[in-house]
Amino acid sequence: MGKLNRNMFVVKASGNSMEPRIHDGDLCVFRANPAGSREGKILLVQNHTSYDPEYGGSYAIKQYTSDKSFSNDGSWHHSSIILKPLNRDYKPIVLEEDEADNFRVIGEFLGTL
Repeated sequence: MGKLNRNMFVVKASGNSMEPRIHDGDLCVFRANPAGSREGKILLVQNHTSYDPEYGGSYAIKQYTSDKSFSNDGSWHHSSIILKPLNRDYKPIVLEEDEADNFRVIGEFLGTL
């Protein structure tokens, strides 16, 4: 990870839904506004309409995956976005297509301090 730069920020994790990778109280380093594919990456996300069931907040650290629907012209769109906890004791957050506008990626997880 190296030294922090202007594109990085630190967040203190709350909860244990991302154990064993991220523990309650860990200082997590994120890269702001990540580009490229999000598939399989751990992200800090904000959802304006629903809340993390563990703590009731609108921010969550979860692993991103999505289901895509393809059109005959080759274009695609997300039919659902799944924000998965690593700890199997927790359920994923599933955002359906009509909820996608309420979802925002804040940063990509790089590691802990």
